[in-house]
Amino acid sequence: MGRWTARIVGTLMALIFLAFVVGEGPPPLFKLSLHENVQFLSMAGLFCGLLLAWKWEGWGALISLVGFVLFVSTEHRFTTGWIFLIPAATALLHVLCWWRIASGPPADLVAWEVPRTALWIGAAAVGIFILLCANEMFGQPPLMTPALQPSAEMVGRWHARLPAFEIDLLISGDGQVSGRVGDTPITNARIANDRSWFGVLMHWREPYKIRGTGFTAELGMSGGQMSGELILRGQAFGLTLRKQ
Repeated sequence: MGRWTARIVGTLMALIFLAFVVGEGPPPLFKLSLHENVQFLSMAGLFCGLLLAWKWEGWGALISLVGFVLFVSTEHRFTTGWIFLIPAATALLHVLCWWRIASGPPADLVAWEVPRTALWIGAAAVGIFILLCANEMFGQPPLMTPALQPSAEMVGRWHARLPAFEIDLLISGDGQVSGRVGDTPITNARIANDRSWFGVLMHWREPYKIRGTGFTAELGMSGGQMSGELILRGQAFGLTLRKQ
């Protein structure tokens, strides 16, 4: 029971990791710093070890735990890294099952099977989790995302200076966004929430997204500024907007 629980949960988490890699594109390893490469490889080991545990339970779990330890040792903040405790706990469950099964059955072993009701409840919970993850990753915006009523702190004029161009945004109280990106006027743009309660719980996506003709901007707000990423004509730019 423990082994199959670890296998199923570990496979689901590995698939979620692979879905992010496919959806966002593989990272440019040769352009990243050594610290960033180590973090990505540690995460890859953490999740891929859970898949290897199907065939080599002890070794796969060990690779996963080493990846977790390496990730924790290089992630100094660890504010959102708590979520990686789940695959690490799954790898630890693999280790316990491998050790217990390798030691042989107990002398007083009694035949037992998982109740059918428990299996149906577990399958339903897994199915709901998969649907919530798919909705959060691929929904634009995800279902259950509340409508945004911009706060007084958000309403106003915002400016950012990038190496190649400048950005001026005017966010209205109804969520409409106007201004300019470089020399191009912004048209048909709005700011909206970009994640549901599940995305907030899992720390996925930035809280807000501005969608306009030819560009999108994914933003979080903190300390009187908005920062995130600007996607302009297929190119990504780091973005920090300051209120004027």
